[in-house]
Amino acid sequence: MTAAVRSRGAVARRRGLLLVVMALVISALAASATAVALGSRADLSSSRRRVDFTWGALRPALDGRYQKLAAAGAAARAGLTTGRALFDEIDGAVAAWPGTARSSTDRQVDAAARLEGLAARLSATVATTPRLRASTDVAEAMRRLEQTDTTSARAPYNTAVAAYQRARGGFPRRLVAGALGYDDRRTLEVPA
Repeated sequence: MTAAVRSRGAVARRRGLLLVVMALVISALAASATAVALGSRADLSSSRRRVDFTWGALRPALDGRYQKLAAAGAAARAGLTTGRALFDEIDGAVAAWPGTARSSTDRQVDAAARLEGLAARLSATVATTPRLRASTDVAEAMRRLEQTDTTSARAPYNTAVAAYQRARGGFPRRLVAGALGYDDRRTLEVPA
């Protein structure tokens, strides 16, 4: 009976020792991930400022583009005898766009992505609706919208986002960076 009691005691001591070792390893990993993230905080901060700066440079081009989108939507609405929900969505999103200027860059990018999606839907609607395709007013409004392509202005922003995402790093660093407020940023993609 004493051998069984000693055996249980030895097992309990080994389990306790194993738990202590595991706790030390996990603590060491967490401490090193935190040290890496804190050590790269200046790089993260600088990268995030570049993202915001390049977005600020892109914003005026988008302002002009979305004014043209509103005009193209209005021309398409006038070219049809029936209303379409798309035109109401465009009107609402374009009307809300100026109000996003004081929002975070992430929210502005979300609003711009929505507007770009609506622009793609409008283009598809015009292309597939014979009455709109035949309208010179709609064709002219769509031409003006297409001339506001922001590809070259978007490129520096998307490059800055990619650099920021690289600065956020891999697995442990990304978790700590997120905990410090350095969350993911998204690029502005335009539907084809």
